[in-house]
Amino acid sequence: MQILVIGALCVVIARGGEFSSTALAEPPESPRQPQRLTKSSYPKFFLQYSPDGSHLAFCRHHENRRAANKILVGARIIKADGTDDRPLLAAYDAQIQIQEHPAWSPDGKRLLISGGGNDTGNAAKDVFTCEINEDFRASELRKMVPGAGVQLGEEPAWSRDGSQIAFVTTTEQLWVADADGKNKEMLVQVSGQYCHQPAWSPDGRWIAFASDRDGDIELYKVRRDGTELTRLTTEPGIDCRPRWSPDAQWILFSSNRDGMMGLFVVRADGSDVRRLTAGGSFDDHGAWSPDGRSIAFISMRDGGYDIYRMTTPAELAVASAPPKNSEKPAEKSAPGGLVAHYDFDNAVDTERAVADRAGRNPMQLAGANIVTKKGRGALHFDGQKAHAVCGNGDSLRLAGPLTISFWVWPQAVGGNGYLISKHGWNIYLGGDFIPRFETRTAADRDWDTLAGKAALPKQKWSYVTAVFDKEAKKISLYVDGELSAARERTDGGIGAVNVYPLELGHYVASKTQQFQGRLDEIRIYNRALPAQGIQAEFRRQKALVVDE
Repeated sequence: MQILVIGALCVVIARGGEFSSTALAEPPESPRQPQRLTKSSYPKFFLQYSPDGSHLAFCRHHENRRAANKILVGARIIKADGTDDRPLLAAYDAQIQIQEHPAWSPDGKRLLISGGGNDTGNAAKDVFTCEINEDFRASELRKMVPGAGVQLGEEPAWSRDGSQIAFVTTTEQLWVADADGKNKEMLVQVSGQYCHQPAWSPDGRWIAFASDRDGDIELYKVRRDGTELTRLTTEPGIDCRPRWSPDAQWILFSSNRDGMMGLFVVRADGSDVRRLTAGGSFDDHGAWSPDGRSIAFISMRDGGYDIYRMTTPAELAVASAPPKNSEKPAEKSAPGGLVAHYDFDNAVDTERAVADRAGRNPMQLAGANIVTKKGRGALHFDGQKAHAVCGNGDSLRLAGPLTISFWVWPQAVGGNGYLISKHGWNIYLGGDFIPRFETRTAADRDWDTLAGKAALPKQKWSYVTAVFDKEAKKISLYVDGELSAARERTDGGIGAVNVYPLELGHYVASKTQQFQGRLDEIRIYNRALPAQGIQAEFRRQKALVVDE
């Protein structure tokens, strides 16, 4: 067997035996025996049902004819019963030779695709849109956002209400934008080489995607506001192409965890993984029907890349829509302006995740790990690649006022070591062990760096607090509750706070300048703490920090 991962496409080339939709063989008359819908050997992928369930859009390879200025990968459409297989965008083949990732609008009247020209690779594909009439014919193909070069990205996915789309970029970022392509907003910056296949939950609260941010291609989900980044699968191998069930209770995905690419489901909370297809043949690119009663997919069970349809297992109890009030409303920010708080005590998982005691910004550990002593925990960084990611939620996009406080135990510094980094605002230790509060100017043109007056002691705990008082037009840095440095900051706010997530242990924009040591009791406020409040917190928190 050979496995090849190219951008969004996981290609598995293999030979296998007979198929059964469960681990045990079923008789031929089983209602779960899949029905073959197409009979051709061309590779097919990226299936998606039309909102009314009557048709399937998909993509198909053609012979390699780039030099001839003809279609290479074409979007096609087929009726749900397998009849009337035809090109969808044939009139535009010479204009767009690569047509991938079809995505229906919720009303079925528009279709998005990832498109590229004759000489384009993945890096040059962009989002295109076209109109779909009552006969499922396409017209008026155009770039969603006009302009030369890539304006959005690829792999678009509609929100259920049709107001927004999610998409990814070749720089391994997950973005959302309004339905017209405006008001772009980055949700996730992946610290890896793979960020693909966004899928919006039917209730509009989550976006699932596949990423190698922890070293292996796994499934993740993140809230629409960029908070609560959650890893859903953990098995070695490739877990990719998540698709939410219509009731938002299950996520269908593809995986080669057992040696051959097959279809699996996992509950939306990451529990109860179940295999839907056996390991005897290549099965991939699954798509739920809108009523949840069947699943279309690509299989090589009969020798070619063809489309099949299987009945959804009854035991999954999939409904056609999400239950009402299936989630509690979003929590408000904690009182006192505290928007994030990480204390690392009583951690359940010392190598994966840390709860946010104040709000909805859980921390995902990427090599950083929790060490404990005398019943207290602290976050350790090895100075190599270890870091932690807190997401890019709205509550973290603070342009001022702002207070950041934490305890730091520096082990060694070789050049700058970034402790806390949002790009717009960062705190790092220089090679001289002096803490620095670094911010972008409001116009995002320059750095404004405030350095403390003295070095921090090596391998001892220090309490550092950085404050931007927008009203007082002042920026300050405190160490152990005492003022270390301050000056005026009169340009009105901090720039560049929206794009990057909050990360610890390195500089977020370049993933470099690693910190070696420990952090504890990290708190972020959307207000400027006064000097007396900082002194009081220093005295109160001393008992909360690991005693060396």
